[in-house]
Amino acid sequence: MIEVTETQLLTWLSAYLLPFFRILGMFSSAPILSQRVVAMRVRVAISLLVAIVVAPLVPAQNSVNIASAVGLLAVATEALIGIAIGFIARVILASVEIAGEAIGLQMGLSFAGFFDPESGQLNAVSRLLNTLSLAAFVAINGPVLMVAAVVRSFDLIPPAVALGNWLDRLQPAALGTGLFELGVAIALPFMALLLFVNLALGVIARIAPQLNIFAIGFPVTIGTGLALLALGLPLLQQPFQILIERLLAALMV
Repeated sequence: MIEVTETQLLTWLSAYLLPFFRILGMFSSAPILSQRVVAMRVRVAISLLVAIVVAPLVPAQNSVNIASAVGLLAVATEALIGIAIGFIARVILASVEIAGEAIGLQMGLSFAGFFDPESGQLNAVSRLLNTLSLAAFVAINGPVLMVAAVVRSFDLIPPAVALGNWLDRLQPAALGTGLFELGVAIALPFMALLLFVNLALGVIARIAPQLNIFAIGFPVTIGTGLALLALGLPLLQQPFQILIERLLAALMV
């Protein structure tokens, strides 16, 4: 009679549970996949299905008892790796929100900001550009690429590795630099033109002090900003292409 101990059973289960927690971590932080419209049961079910398919293909790993202290640390590490993979994509797409916030601030729309449960406090321009970036993310099959990236990560970072062995691969400083660089590149043309509009309003206020500049300033800046957005949206193809290229390079797919 074949006897299976609890330790052996937990060790065998770890071959499936460790990939499962990494995939579930990615589903908890990736754009689109982590939104509230995707139910938690759906995320868990898809993560479990992908883990069952991927587990036999994962490189051989050291046996880990999932109920031991080492096993719990391995579970936490796998979840952090998955969250980091999803967070990379979220950070890159957040550069568009930064650009929208800067443009909206220059237009005077920050007074009309509203709370978004997914992204926090946003103005209308930031929300518009964020929606466009998410649409571009879906257009390139971004959710599928996220799943492919987390599956490929098992070849680069096998399960049950030490925590410090994968931190250097993320390069958080480079990601942060690229985030602000791309955000400024998108927002700078709009901010420069709106700055000239504000300078013109300042000159008008000096020439005609009796003119209530606050009464006409906001309509002029908002109207000019909307016109610039309408004219400049087709020109955002190049920044969005850079955005997608950086996303694909970061996901290594």
